[in-house]
This record gives sequence, structure tokens and C-alpha cells, in this order.
Amino acid sequence: MVKLNPVKTRDEDMADLAGMKVSYDTYINWVQENGAEARLPGLNYSPNQLFWISSAIHHCSKYSAQTLERYIANYQWSPPQFRVNGPLQNLEEFTFDFRCPPGSKMNPVKKCIVW
Repeated sequence: MVKLNPVKTRDEDMADLAGMKVSYDTYINWVQENGAEARLPGLNYSPNQLFWISSAIHHCSKYSAQTLERYIANYQWSPPQFRVNGPLQNLEEFTFDFRCPPGSKMNPVKKCIVW
């Protein structure tokens, strides 16, 4: 089990949440001004879903337990999987776009709502 120090990562965690929210709102404003994007052929994802996927993909990683422990001990950022799942779990826009059932892993009942 991974144990994070929320005091150490809090500021960066909030920045990740704010960044996801602001970038999504900016994308939605772009769509409103320019029109809806077409679905990409062969993909079963909406443009909104692809926005979330593309915003998370740069955090894809795999760490050994030892490397993860060193990461947690030495950095003020949460490990990549938490930098993605944490903010997305707290954004209603994400849970709406992916139709995450209430109470599911990606749509917990208790959320950190900043705005």
C-alpha cells in the first residue's frame, strides 16, 4: 500500500486539480466558439473523453516498489497515478463525460470541490 504525506504534496495536488479544471474549461470554450469536433474513426471515445485521456497520458509510468518509495520520499509531487486519478475523481466534468457511476472508484461520493 502506498502512503503519501498529504502535507508534502498538497500544494502540487491542488495545482494538478486546478490545471485540469482550467484546461477543460478552456477546451469547452474553444468547442463553443469553433463547433464540436468530429469523433475520430475507429475510436470509441468522444472528443471530450479524448481530452481527458490526452491530459493524462504524459503521466503513464510504471515504478518498482523501491523506486516508488524513493519517489515519495524525495519529491513534493504525488506519484503519477495519483496526479491523474486524484484530480479526475474530483471533477464532475470527468465523471459526466465518462458516465462514472456514483460511488465508483472514479466518482467517489466524497469529493474535494474547489470551485
